[in-house]
Amino acid sequence: MRHNDLEISRLIERLESIGILVEKIESSGFGNMLNFEMTYQLPNNPTSQLISFRRFDIQDVFLYFKNTINQKGNIFYVDL
Repeated sequence: MRHNDLEISRLIERLESIGILVEKIESSGFGNMLNFEMTYQLPNNPTSQLISFRRFDIQDVFLYFKNTINQKGNIFYVDL
């Protein structure tokens, strides 16, 4: 298992801990700055969404979701 694979597994666990279901995640690149494409579902929302990050650190991807997803009733807002 490559180092990045281990970090991505940790990212998935952390995202699921805040209620985000990761359906698929792909990454490319080396070192700290990676390109990500991720298909995910927000809590209480059966619609799959796709997001791409270019040259992001794995930790920054988690912080992006932790800091920008706000729940208001059953509606979720993501600030891009």
